[in-house]
Parts: sequence; C-alpha cells; structure tokens
Amino acid sequence: MKTFEKFTSKITRLPQKDIDTDLIIPAQFLTTTSKTGLGKNLFFNLKKADPDFPSLQGRILIAGKNFGCGSSREHAVWALKQAGFDVVISSEFADIFRGNAEKNNLLPIQLDEPIVQHLLGNGNTLTVDLENQKIIDDHDHEYHFEITKFSKKRLLENLSDLDYLLENKTLIHKFNQQQK
Repeated sequence: MKTFEKFTSKITRLPQKDIDTDLIIPAQFLTTTSKTGLGKNLFFNLKKADPDFPSLQGRILIAGKNFGCGSSREHAVWALKQAGFDVVISSEFADIFRGNAEKNNLLPIQLDEPIVQHLLGNGNTLTVDLENQKIIDDHDHEYHFEITKFSKKRLLENLSDLDYLLENKTLIHKFNQQQK
C-alpha cells in the first residue's frame, strides 16, 4: 500500500442507496483469498442489469446512502481498490465496511445527505485532502469530514494494525512494566 496524499480526480457517481457488498462484488467471484483479480468484476450484476451503468473512472466514487451494507466481505473493499478507487463518499456506511475500508487504504468519507446529493448532481472532479479533512469541488466549495485520529494516521503513514502496534512497542512495554 502507499501513503495517502492530497489528490484531484474525476468522480464516478452511483446514486443508488443500499448498495450491499454482494452488489459490490458478487459471491461467485469470491473463490480467492488473494487481493488480486477482483476489480474487473466490481458491480458485475449492476452492470449486467443496466446498460446505462456509469463507466468507472477516477479515484473517487460518490454513492447513495447505506453503502457497503450486508455481509462483512472484505473482498468488496479489495475490488474497489483494484478498480482504482481510493475514496468512497456517502451519507452512510455500514460499520464493518468502514473498518475494512480503512484497513485497506480506502478512505470512506461520510457527509450529510444534502451534500452528497449536491455532489452527485454537480461537477466532474473533486480534490481530497485527508491531512486537512476536507474535499473541494470544481467551484472551490469545501466540505469538512470527520475521521478518527487512528484511521487518519494509518492512512497518511501507510500503517497496518501491526505497524501501528510496533510503532508503540516502547509505550506498550512501559505500560506492561507498570502493571506488574
């Protein structure tokens, strides 16, 4: 994985609400424990059912409410990453999806529903600035988003859970000594 830096990108719009992990990557493609080969089947059933399904472009997906609901399949996040997405914006995420996303360097940005609806209907690019916790639209409007300090640090410094623990090894050892 790479560190997360400020970037500007085209956006893909997926306004449907309640996109569950089976719609993100259908079960028939979950025969692997590898993180490779899933991106080409991202939204497979949605594409098959809708000839006007939007082309997947850029690094930012703006989605309807309740994105990533359903089962806790981490493959959904892997497929999004392999398809080139680094950010998903929605007004609501399933908790397990959010955790899987942050652990796999996919930034889930939760904004109020009216803002998401505005972004779904306007502009072609967004700038994502994780350091300052904001996105900026084509008209230089800024929208602040929340993220935990822990998740922000992990994304900015490209730390896995283990990396984070090892980074704090001295503090952990000191704490253990004090408990004895």
